[in-house]
Amino acid sequence: MSLEKDTEYTLRSVPLSARLTLVSTVLLWSSLTLDPSAPYLAMWWASAYPFAVLITATLTANVILSAFSSLSGYIASKEGLTYALATEKVYGVRGSVIPALWAGFVAVGWLAFSIGVVADVIVGATGLPGLLYYVVVVFSTLLFTVTAYLGVKHIVRLAMIGVPLLVILITAGVVLSVRARGLPPLGEFDISSYPVLASLVLGTFVNGSIVLSFDYQRFCRRPVDAVLTAVINFLVFWSFIILVSAVPAATLGKDLIAAYVALGLTPLAIITLFLLAWTSADNQLYSTSLSWTLAVRTLGRVVDRRRVVLIGTILTMLLASIKLHVLAVQWLTLMTVVSLPAGIVLWTDYFVVCRRRWSEVKRVVNLPAFISWLIGSITIYYLNFVVQAWYGTLLGFLVTSVVYVISSSLTR
Repeated sequence: MSLEKDTEYTLRSVPLSARLTLVSTVLLWSSLTLDPSAPYLAMWWASAYPFAVLITATLTANVILSAFSSLSGYIASKEGLTYALATEKVYGVRGSVIPALWAGFVAVGWLAFSIGVVADVIVGATGLPGLLYYVVVVFSTLLFTVTAYLGVKHIVRLAMIGVPLLVILITAGVVLSVRARGLPPLGEFDISSYPVLASLVLGTFVNGSIVLSFDYQRFCRRPVDAVLTAVINFLVFWSFIILVSAVPAATLGKDLIAAYVALGLTPLAIITLFLLAWTSADNQLYSTSLSWTLAVRTLGRVVDRRRVVLIGTILTMLLASIKLHVLAVQWLTLMTVVSLPAGIVLWTDYFVVCRRRWSEVKRVVNLPAFISWLIGSITIYYLNFVVQAWYGTLLGFLVTSVVYVISSSLTR
């Protein structure tokens, strides 16, 4: 793949002439945050926690995710780089293989998580034999691959249709649910359950707020557009789908899709779920192709990004077939513990260590970055999931950043 044919700017900065409007970048991101995992997770959270805790944890986590996405989006818009290209600046040209491979694996894993939820619900709602779960997985994944294969312009076109339609369908379903059973009680606010729930909500998109923000907000024309895209999509769209999906879960004891079925709206349920899956799936596969294409180049071979999409498709089918979504707690914990400190190191390098002068940076392997990543992961895991401290994410952020600043200064 020559750079002249690299129309997705996989291995180079996006020129200003190829940037998108604010409306396009918001729709592009919102198609990702309107995700089929939300009804599944909201059902679990609404049944396990008081609604007041769920509201507080969701909004808090999404404020944090908005901040993370704004940091990544600002850098992406200024530099025009994918996440993988940004890791070359921070972790080194050779060292970038590890975060690039990890980022692609996470995107594929999250896609497999979502497709597994879709297949389970479709099979259950229609009464199909259990073995057809695997047929739905294969068919869905192949279909969702199309827009990821064609590139970002086609993803935006799908989003322009899918996002408004999804908002209408989801709102209609919830209104019908509320009419049938009323609004859920808020319950008492339990501070002891808040840290874990906030951490789990954070885990849903912590990797996306770092990796995908680079991969999509690099198309923003101005840094302020990148920040607005981040805030609108996390505080509005992701909060919307979690909390709205939690309403029927808290009142009917069913997730959003099952509530549709109970109300006699099975076709509406399947259409909504299918759209949720498609609009988010192609984003995940596209991002995977960007990260893995750079990782392969670093290892000594240049490949067409579209071939990498097909590899991601096959791996997604395999992971969805083993039903990754049944390991929700473990998966979300892994996202927070591993992905977050990798992003913190990157932000600290750009804003503090290099002071926005990445053009002057050339590293082979940046050992302080990996040391800080490891220490950050251990710290965040201990504070959030062992101690269950409400300040766990903030202190973990500070520890990771300070360790990187100190270790970088000692190795200069």
